[in-house]
Amino acid sequence: MQKKIIILLVAATAGAGLGALLGYGPMLRYKSEGVLNMDMGTSEYKRFTELANDATSASQFVAAFPPPQMHNRGVDALVRVVAKGDWHKALPKVSKVDAKELTDAALQMERDGEKDKERAQAKSGVKSLKDNAVYLGLRLTHTASDPLDAAEMTTWLGVYFKEVATREAVRDQVSRWTADNRQFSDRALEQKLKYEFDIEQAKSRALALKKIVAQYPETSTRDSRQVIDVRKDNEKFMSPLAQLVGAESELIEITEKTQKLNREIEQQAFAGGLLKEAELALKQARSGSESVGKLAAVIAEYSKKVKTDAEREKLLSLAADLSQISARFMSQAQFIAQPSVPSRPERPTPLMYVVLMGGFFAVLAALYIWRKAIINLLKQDTQDAN
Repeated sequence: MQKKIIILLVAATAGAGLGALLGYGPMLRYKSEGVLNMDMGTSEYKRFTELANDATSASQFVAAFPPPQMHNRGVDALVRVVAKGDWHKALPKVSKVDAKELTDAALQMERDGEKDKERAQAKSGVKSLKDNAVYLGLRLTHTASDPLDAAEMTTWLGVYFKEVATREAVRDQVSRWTADNRQFSDRALEQKLKYEFDIEQAKSRALALKKIVAQYPETSTRDSRQVIDVRKDNEKFMSPLAQLVGAESELIEITEKTQKLNREIEQQAFAGGLLKEAELALKQARSGSESVGKLAAVIAEYSKKVKTDAEREKLLSLAADLSQISARFMSQAQFIAQPSVPSRPERPTPLMYVVLMGGFFAVLAALYIWRKAIINLLKQDTQDAN
């Protein structure tokens, strides 16, 4: 009996030792968490996360900006972790729990405050890129065998997501600039020809009315009312002089529109070359910060080619759009809760591995020691059942 007890103790000790090797070795995991502040709308969040979870995108970024002390095998493992997509979770501005606790009046006050803020931005001429943000940021997590490594990798993941979001925002902005430029080019000539025809019509009409007024000078003293608008359906009820004033006013208005159109044509022609260079520059960028830098360099280069105020205005508009993207995704997007350095390992803990493996080996040893008794007991139960 003493021999059997010794065998049990040896088996349990061996199991505990193996559990300790596993628990304090490859199975030891520490989990770090951090909260990254970044206002996003639903469509933005889907675009950013799809790109961030892409293995190719992750591989390119890791190759260009690897985490500290990262070897090749670790790079492959990191890319697999990123591709799974379970390292981030969106944080809505109003969660389900908040919606239950807050009254309808409080929620309505918050919505009204957001609307007032949007109106103020629109009135001041500041364009918002937040796409009706419903998320205030992300909760980022990462597990590693060392607590400091877990915190450093969570920080790296936050930087990676910021860079992906910045790069996509810049790409989307340049795409919208290019689309607007092409759409304007397709319609500008048509609009210009229309304005030229309208000017010729207004001039002919004004010339004819001048002849009528000169032929009937007494009409000029009958009607001295202010002319606000001369429409085709009521002009016949007005004096020739009033119609003449209306025609001259219409000519001035069309001329102003033509001048504005010519200014826009000049601006879009100037921006066309810049956008082509911008697209080429963005293809060479490996990150969001490089995208911002390369696009800023293109804009700075074209600032030397500015010849008119119209071109300068267009260039300043493009620079302002880029500045907003940089401020939103690079300056304002920060960790509001820094990645934690965990003090305790994740479950199952090393001690749990020791206890479980020790108990498991002890059970196996007991089954082996008393195998004959167990077999006889099973046979007896079978005979009794028959």
